[in-house]
Amino acid sequence: MSAAAFLLVSKDILYNISVMVLNKPEISSVRAGSIPQSWQASSGWKAHSTFKSIETWAFVLFGLLLFMSPLSTSGASIAKVLFGLAWLAGGYWRNLKKALSRPWFWPLVALVAINLLGMLWTSDTARGLRVLAKLNCFALALSGSALPWDRARFKLVVRLFLAGLFINAIAGGLQWCHLDSWMPVNTDRNIYTGPIGFANHIFLSMALANALLWIVYDLKHRIVLPRWPNAVLALIFFTQLIITGGRAGQAAFILLVPVALWMLYPGRWRRQAMVAAALGIAGLSLSPMVRWRIQTGINDLRQYRSGNVETSMGLRLVFWEGALKLAIEHPLLGVGTGDYGPGMASLQRVRSIPATPGLTIDHPHNSYLAYLAGLGLPGFFILLWFLWMVTKEAWVCRGSPEAWFKLCYMGIFLLGSLTDTLIWGFDNALALGVIMAMPALIPASD
Repeated sequence: MSAAAFLLVSKDILYNISVMVLNKPEISSVRAGSIPQSWQASSGWKAHSTFKSIETWAFVLFGLLLFMSPLSTSGASIAKVLFGLAWLAGGYWRNLKKALSRPWFWPLVALVAINLLGMLWTSDTARGLRVLAKLNCFALALSGSALPWDRARFKLVVRLFLAGLFINAIAGGLQWCHLDSWMPVNTDRNIYTGPIGFANHIFLSMALANALLWIVYDLKHRIVLPRWPNAVLALIFFTQLIITGGRAGQAAFILLVPVALWMLYPGRWRRQAMVAAALGIAGLSLSPMVRWRIQTGINDLRQYRSGNVETSMGLRLVFWEGALKLAIEHPLLGVGTGDYGPGMASLQRVRSIPATPGLTIDHPHNSYLAYLAGLGLPGFFILLWFLWMVTKEAWVCRGSPEAWFKLCYMGIFLLGSLTDTLIWGFDNALALGVIMAMPALIPASD
């Protein structure tokens, strides 16, 4: 379905949310009813109302970036452009100095700078420019930091994130019941990935795990939704997670949910929380889809050892091996920005790594190895510094809902980057930019 169709479907929902946000007293500095009629009729009051409308829609469009991510890449791109226009119209560029105080600002500058420097020794300028273009999502971190955040706007963004996953789950349910015309199949290697709706199965699994980690928090604190909607969404998202083929999100769920429950429920409640985590992991492991995907991974490793690398796991092992060899050969500077693909081709020509005929290789399916091979040890450590500072900002304030939401995403991003180059993925990098923009702590009265 096109992005325009999705925007039409969600128009009424988003309009009602925006009206609700506009009418909340914690957002408006004054109530319309408290302003004399003569003032309301004046051009000054009209200008104030127009500004508040732009302000609200800037946040709606910012939240639409997360809303559209599982539904439509083009929809997310349209939302990004519209957000940029609203951001300029609202004059938020005047507040860009707020980004200077964020812990991740200078690491981000260093990350962009070393990618620019890597263009000096790359052998493929076109590929290098494509890598640089992927960094544009971090402009959202700067522009979003300039917005006037408060607790209600944070709630709006999270609700839009959950709403996007909910709509995608409905589409997945139609697929599961064979009420839709297409079958979600990876046609490259004929891997059935389950009722994934409109999303990529890897991104969807991580987004579902992110939502479930947030709901674990919100079930206790009821910041964004009451308990019963949270419980219903948790059941829907968990069901979709265990019947789809995204191993990255399933692994993140197994590793992070026990940690989350341990952090949230101290004292006498911790034992019950660990039992709940064990039941969730048991439910996940009993899923036929999960068990099949695990068995597929085991079979992939066996085939790799026998010389067949044309499997999902086998290809990743080839990509990782090649990235490590490139890093060993070029430890100080790497092969250059975007030069991983040509470097792999040269290794395959001399038969240093197995050949992958007919496959174009642009990244090693690992964010850390992408920087280690492309930009050497300096690039690798700058990437770690950058990710650490983004995570640390949230960790310091981990008791707040904003910081918890950021931590949920960063935990999954750090783990998922071991098996995919999330730092260059459109949906993942876009979401990272939104997460970075969110403040880690907003006073409840704001």
